[in-house]
Amino acid sequence: MSLLTSLARQVTQQATIVAAQRVAAHAYHLTLASPAFVDWKYVPGQTLNVFFGLSARGEAATLRKRTYSVWDYNPLTAQLELAVCTFSDGPGARWAAQCQPGDEVSFYGPGGKFLLDPTATGFALLGDVSCLSHFYSLRRQIPANVPVISVIHAPHADDCFPDLDGSSPLHFVVADRLSAEQYLAAAKEQGLQTSPQTLIYWGGPQTTCVAGHRLLQREWQWPDRLLKTKPFWK
Repeated sequence: MSLLTSLARQVTQQATIVAAQRVAAHAYHLTLASPAFVDWKYVPGQTLNVFFGLSARGEAATLRKRTYSVWDYNPLTAQLELAVCTFSDGPGARWAAQCQPGDEVSFYGPGGKFLLDPTATGFALLGDVSCLSHFYSLRRQIPANVPVISVIHAPHADDCFPDLDGSSPLHFVVADRLSAEQYLAAAKEQGLQTSPQTLIYWGGPQTTCVAGHRLLQREWQWPDRLLKTKPFWK
């Protein structure tokens, strides 16, 4: 076992997979339980660092890590929900597809800065389906009287999945691709105006996030304090 692997084991905690199911063509819903979840101070939008090879024995242990949004957290059951997208077919995708109840996993967290700002007077949630569970966690906590605009891109209809209660409160756009300009055009159709008053969260592929950020700053004159951008993948 390497020194880094040994150190990682000292700072991570253990959770058990209690449920795993496929919820879309490229997404799995995982439920994790751990005594460490009991005293969490959960903030919607937080993430969890999952080390899915650290529990193996001896030299088989690895530091393979992915960061996943916390879809929901239940302090009464000490459980949390994750939605793992598998478009990349990388190590994290293969792990999610193979998860079984009873499997152990190491984690570190919670963390993240792509958090809900409860003081905002309006929200726009823009991104692809890799952001879906993250945006569901934010949307669930926004008061009913606060306006919410949303544009969620999905390559195919079967890539979309509902929130945990079965509702679908976000607006999907099914297309091969969606440019930053198309995201903003779809948001404008829902009422996003060029005079800034809405807090925009933009996630998903890095190139689209960067392009969208630049458009909002340079052409829409959107203030930085009302723009949160986080690439979920490159």
